[in-house]
Amino acid sequence: MIHSLSSCRGFARLRGVGYNAVLQFSTSTPNRKALPRRSPTVQAIQGARQKGLPAPPPPEKWPMKLLESHVSHAEWAASLTLKELTAILDDFEALGLAMAKMQAKAILSEYNIEADTLFYLGTSLLDWNDFKYRDVAITLLICALEYGKPQLAWFSAARLLNDAMLTGRQKGPGVAAARKVIRESALLQVPYAVYLEGKVLEYEGKLLEALQIYQTWSDSMTAYRKGPYFSRESVHTPEHGDICKALARLRARLGDRVGAEEAIRDAALVYDDPAAFYHLAIEFATPGSEEAESFLLKAASSDQPKASHELGLLYFNESRQGVPLITPKTRRTVKGDKSTEKPTDPSVAVPIEQQSLKTSMPDKRAEAMEWFHVAAESSITASQVYLAILLRDVGRSEEGLAWLQKAAKSHDADEWNEGIEYFKQMWRRSDQDPVFMDIESLRKSSKNRKIKGTST
Repeated sequence: MIHSLSSCRGFARLRGVGYNAVLQFSTSTPNRKALPRRSPTVQAIQGARQKGLPAPPPPEKWPMKLLESHVSHAEWAASLTLKELTAILDDFEALGLAMAKMQAKAILSEYNIEADTLFYLGTSLLDWNDFKYRDVAITLLICALEYGKPQLAWFSAARLLNDAMLTGRQKGPGVAAARKVIRESALLQVPYAVYLEGKVLEYEGKLLEALQIYQTWSDSMTAYRKGPYFSRESVHTPEHGDICKALARLRARLGDRVGAEEAIRDAALVYDDPAAFYHLAIEFATPGSEEAESFLLKAASSDQPKASHELGLLYFNESRQGVPLITPKTRRTVKGDKSTEKPTDPSVAVPIEQQSLKTSMPDKRAEAMEWFHVAAESSITASQVYLAILLRDVGRSEEGLAWLQKAAKSHDADEWNEGIEYFKQMWRRSDQDPVFMDIESLRKSSKNRKIKGTST
C-alpha cells in the first residue's frame, strides 16, 4: 500500500486520477479497464511519431503567463519559483477537496508558505476566468478559509460567496462555511459583511430579511453620525454607499419611494457614492434643474459614463431651446421646379441655410460635444451617435462618420441599428441637418425609413 503523502501525490499526478482513486488502486487488484484512457494529447503525440512527424507541443496545464507575472511582481509569490507554484497547483488538483483540506498544513509546511498564498493563487485562477481551473481555485480558497488568520478567512469567505452567486452554486463546496463567517461579521455590523449577507438573501428571494439587515445597519449608522465621535473619513468606503443603494433599491421595489429617496440621498450626500449621484439625478431630481445638473456633474467627474451621456443630452437640448425637435415647415425642393413646394418628411429637418436658430447657444453645444465624447470613449452607443452628429455639424464629417461606424459595432447597437443606417444614408447630403431632428425617435423605431434620393 502507498503510505506517504509525496508518493500519493506523485502517483496521482502520473496517472491523472484523484487521491482517493490512488488509495483504492493501491489496496485492490489492478483493473486495467478501470484505468483512465489515453488523453487526446498522448494519442496525438503517438500518432505523430508513427507518421514520422514532429510531435505537437503539449497544451499548458496551468496559465503560465499568469503564474510568471506573479513570480515576477506579486509580493505573496516572491519566495516561490514558477516550478514551485505549478507543483502546488498539481498537489491540490491531485488530492481533491476532501484530502486537500486534511493535507493543506503539510503542503504549507513543505513549501514554507502561509495560507495567504493559497488565497491569492485561488483568486487569481478565478479572475483568469477559465472554467477548467475553477475546482482547484475553490479548493485553494476553502483551505485558505480553514487555515488562514481571521481577516484572510473573511476575505476567502467573501470571494467564495460572490463566486457562488455568480455561478448559481449556492450549495457548492465551502459555501456553508463561508456563510457562517460572513453572517457572524454582519452581526458585528462590518459594512461589507452586511452588504454581502443582504446580497445573498436578495439572491435567495428573502427580500424582507435583506431589508431588515440593511435597515438595522442604516439605523446604527444614523445614530453614529449624530454622536460625538463621528468622522466623515471613517465612513468613506465603498461598502457604506453600496448598502444605502441596496436599501434604496429594496425600498423602491417594495413601493416605498420616499424611503428609497432618503437612502439614495444618504449614499450620495453622506457617503459620496458616485453612482448614487447619478441615480439621484435621474430618478428623483427634477429633469433639467440645477440640482439635477449638479448631481450629474458630480457623478461624471467620478468616472460615471452614463452621467456623462446625460450631461451631454442636457446641454444638447439646452442648445436647441426654442427650436422644434421636428420642424413641420414645408421647404422648396433642392432640385427641379423652384416654384413648387413639398411638405418635409417629419424626420427631416429644415435645410441648414434655412435654419435661423442654428447658431443659438454655441457654448452649450460645445459642452454637449465634450461630455458626449467622454461617454463615447466608454462605449456608450447613444453618445457615439450624438457625437457623430455634432462633429458633422461643425464640419468634421469624416471624424463623425468614424464614430458612427463605431456605434454600429457596439455591444448594444441593436436598438440603434436602423437609426444608424438612416444617418449613413443622409450623411453626405448638404440639405439634411440631423442636429435638429428628434434623434431619440430613431433609437427604437426607424423601420422602413428612407431618405429621398437614396436607395437601400
